[in-house]
Amino acid sequence: MTVRKKITIMIAGAGFGSSLLFSIILLWYLWEQPLYIVDSELDTVSRLVTSMIAREGEIRDTYFLDDRHYWIKVYRYGSDELLYQSELTRIFDLPKPEDPDSPLTVSLILPVEKIYVNLGQDKKGEVNFRVKSADITIGDKKFFVITARPVEDIEENLIDIIIGIGIGLIASSAFLVGLSYFVSGLILKPVRVIKDQVMEITEKHLDRRIPVDERSHDEFSALARTLNHVFDRLEGAFVRQKRLIADTSHELKTPLTLMRLTLDEMMTCQQLENHHCFSVENLMKLTEQVFRMEKLIKDLLDLSSLELATTTKLEPVNLSELIESLVVDYRLLADVRNISIEVYVPPELVVAGNKEQLYRAFSNLLDNAVKYNVDGGSIEIVGSESMTHSVAVTIGNSGPGIPKDEIPKIFDQFYRVEQSRSSRYGGAGLGLAMVKRIIELHKGEVSIESEEGKWTEVNVLLPKWSGNDMDR
Repeated sequence: MTVRKKITIMIAGAGFGSSLLFSIILLWYLWEQPLYIVDSELDTVSRLVTSMIAREGEIRDTYFLDDRHYWIKVYRYGSDELLYQSELTRIFDLPKPEDPDSPLTVSLILPVEKIYVNLGQDKKGEVNFRVKSADITIGDKKFFVITARPVEDIEENLIDIIIGIGIGLIASSAFLVGLSYFVSGLILKPVRVIKDQVMEITEKHLDRRIPVDERSHDEFSALARTLNHVFDRLEGAFVRQKRLIADTSHELKTPLTLMRLTLDEMMTCQQLENHHCFSVENLMKLTEQVFRMEKLIKDLLDLSSLELATTTKLEPVNLSELIESLVVDYRLLADVRNISIEVYVPPELVVAGNKEQLYRAFSNLLDNAVKYNVDGGSIEIVGSESMTHSVAVTIGNSGPGIPKDEIPKIFDQFYRVEQSRSSRYGGAGLGLAMVKRIIELHKGEVSIESEEGKWTEVNVLLPKWSGNDMDR
């Protein structure tokens, strides 16, 4: 079932339900109110008859009473002495209400030949009477009066009204269905437009967007804006994928070209029957390029695995011990270039994290701090606990720095500030991308500050272990 049909059914159902409830209340009122009027009329007739009897002792003129249509019996209170009865009482009898305050409706089947006035019988000769009794005191005289009158005409009118209301409900429901179907079509028109526009956005046209009226703030405009944001992210992911393929191809092309040239050289040398074709130098070239390709592929697989991961298993990790262990390893590389490493990390600095992933992240940061530093420079590692239940670690080095316009791109895949310098050290531009993803998986933050030609500083913020951390 389409949304349009669902909206139509809901609107029509709500309208029909409201109309039905209103009709029921109206019918109840129309059914009860005429009976109240009849009861009031019978009270008036009772008082009128008893007042005439009390004043004159009998009813001399009953024309104004039209007692052909009223069933009346007047008794002396407390006895069975009948003081007056109308003509109808001689033809048929009616039951006496037990409670004067509770009138009743009585249905009788009367032969037509016995009724010389039209009481409004139906085809079965059935007549409904409203019967009411009353104790009336006038002066020193007290009477018991039973009055009744036919209410067949009232019931027939009510039946006509019920039929009219039923027909009106059916007609209004049909109209409401048509109107709600039309209105739901107007309401859902923007959705159809958005659907048609979305269908035009394919992998070849990811730059297209849904037009949005900036002055509009309804739900459809919000939906269009949300979809545009989704397409922005999709286009960004698609562009990054294409860039990854291009960059990977470029990175693999260089070692493959060098390997091919080395092999060509070795083949040429073999054809010349030179016994030194497979020299150690050539083999080292091949080994170096194979190692470079192996490292690149491993980094790509690791980064792809991190990108696909949405959670990581958290456990208490002593960051102080982890950093000290890394410093011991990298101090050997730093001493070769006379680079000093100073560590100011308090003991027992415990964070919630994955030890293997954090080791990889800080290893990449220290590797960059050593590689992209100046000879005789320095590296400073500072750790502290913040007031927000987090652990902050800063790794600074006295390297050549990073231009300000390059800093926002520094965590992109395959991005390198200086191509020649990165190529010299074998970097492919994946290390910082992995660092950022690992820190994100730990619900932390990483940022870089730098002054070109002077220093570079990497700031890492990680959640402190609280004992209540779970997998996330």
